[in-house]
Amino acid sequence: MTAPSLITAARNAPDARDRILEMAVLMQEHRFGPEGGCTDHHLEVAGFTRAEIEVYANSARAVLARRPSELRTTRPGRVTGRTLAKRAEAIRARIKGGGRG
Repeated sequence: MTAPSLITAARNAPDARDRILEMAVLMQEHRFGPEGGCTDHHLEVAGFTRAEIEVYANSARAVLARRPSELRTTRPGRVTGRTLAKRAEAIRARIKGGGRG
C-alpha cells in the first residue's frame, strides 16, 4: 500500500498534467504489445512511482478514450473553495485596513 502522503504529493504535483500525458503516451505505445496492454511494470520501468501510477492511471486512460478527465474538469468543491477563499481575503483586507462595511 502506498503511503497517503505520497498519494497527496502526486495529486498536488505541479507537473501532474505533464506526467498524466506522458503516461497516456506510454499506454498508447504498449496498447498492442505482447502483454495485451500497458502494465504497472511498464510504467515503473518508465520511471513512474507507485503513487503516480495509482493517481494518474485513470486520468491517462480517460485521455486515451477522449473522455473528461481531471485535466479538463474541475474537482468537486474547487469553485466553492475559491469563492470562500476570496471572501476570506476580502474580510482580512477590511480588518487590516480598518475600514467598515
